[in-house]
Order: sequence, then structure tokens, then C-alpha cells
Amino acid sequence: MTLANRITLFRLFMVPVFVALIASYTREHPWIRYTALGVYALAAVSDALDGFVARAYNQKTKLGTLLDPLADKLMINIGFVFMAVNDQFATRIPYWFPAAILARDMMIVMGAYLINELYGPVRIKPRITGKLTTCFQMGLVIAVLIEARFAWSLMIATVVMSAISYADYMYTGIKQVGNEDER
Repeated sequence: MTLANRITLFRLFMVPVFVALIASYTREHPWIRYTALGVYALAAVSDALDGFVARAYNQKTKLGTLLDPLADKLMINIGFVFMAVNDQFATRIPYWFPAAILARDMMIVMGAYLINELYGPVRIKPRITGKLTTCFQMGLVIAVLIEARFAWSLMIATVVMSAISYADYMYTGIKQVGNEDER
């Protein structure tokens, strides 16, 4: 197993630690929120590090291609779910928010699966809108954990960016299906 994949597995193992901290946070114990922020920051650094190691040392693998985005999505999405059920945070994450974010991700994955099954290999390229959505989501997690005054506004911006990204991925998928005759 490559070093890059080991770093990614480490990030996957941090997900339950992060979630446990989010779930157990109370206003009487702010150190839990700070610890969650530290774990999240460590996960972000490990994400950058595994990507660097994979590229710099030619350690790109199929396993890493699957595990890296999975680790990111689990950390963000499960974090939002547990933030929504914990009413102790200064900025409340409404229940509809993680549902909307998860629905977007599931529809993109299901769309890619259907294109792959019905029309042959799906050609997925990272989209700038997808990268921006991830940045907004990561920023929102941090904003909630540091109790930033702009967290609610960032949440609304994240929903809008997620919708734009979803539309972009759907457009790209439909375009790929429409070009199947060119293969």
C-alpha cells in the first residue's frame, strides 16, 4: 500500500473521531469544539498531503482515487448531519441542509452510475463548480466551529453553490449522453 493511500486511510479513521466530538459538544465544554476544529484541520492537511505525495511520487492508484473523495465527503457530510442534530452550536445547521447536500451528492453519483451502465464508460472530470462547492462546504464547517458571525450567510451561499454545481454536473452528463453517437 502506498504512502498516499495510508494518509487517506488515516483521514478516514479521523471521521468517527470528528463526529464523536461534534456530537458531544456542549457550550459548557468549548474545548470539544476546538478539538473538533483541530481534527478537521488535521484532516484538511492530510488531504493536501496525500494529494501531493500521490502526484510527486507517482503513487496514484485506483484505491486512492476512490478513497480520497470518500474521506472528504464523509468528513463533510456526516459532520453536517451531526451539527444539525446538536443544538449547542452558535449557528444552527437546519435539518434540511445536510439533506440537501447529501441529495446533491447522491444524485450526481446515481447519474454517473446510470451513464456508465447505459451508455458505456462515464468520463468524469473534476469541475470547477464541484471544487468551489467543496471549498464552500469546508469553509462552512470551519465557520460553524469557530462561531463566525458570517456562518449563516456562508450556509446560504453553500446551498446556492451546491445547486449550481449540481446543474453543471447534470448538464455535463446529459451532454455526454447526447454525444454517445460520436464514440
